[in-house]
Amino acid sequence: MWTQTQRQLLDAILDELVPPSNDGIIPGAGALGVAAFLPTADAHAPNPVETTLAVMAALEDGFVYLPRVARVAALQLVETQKPDAFATLVRLTYMGYYSRPDTRPLFGVGAHPIHPLGYQVPRESEVLMDELTAPVRARGKAYRDAK
Repeated sequence: MWTQTQRQLLDAILDELVPPSNDGIIPGAGALGVAAFLPTADAHAPNPVETTLAVMAALEDGFVYLPRVARVAALQLVETQKPDAFATLVRLTYMGYYSRPDTRPLFGVGAHPIHPLGYQVPRESEVLMDELTAPVRARGKAYRDAK
């Protein structure tokens, strides 16, 4: 689907949207091959290829050779220039990345689908629950009693 040059640019973009872990254990979205998912995402966004190409076209030549800080700055500029296309690419990148069964175990959840079994989620500690609910309890009653 993508030319070699497009794929190189797209992988660099995707690796900034979902970067690899510092220890290299968790791959970035580009290295994982999320670019192959984008053309198949018609059910999730209109014209995903056109949207992706619009983001890619907004970047200057040499993006793949820029240091990370400059890549992030360039993508932030594209985000302001083409907010709809950029937001769609980000959403599709997340969908393509986190829907893969081989990535879920890297984040501590099973490779199986969420339904029907679900994932094991540890219960929050009492201390954390007290901390999270303190503002609500502090404001007092904010409703009327039903009659």
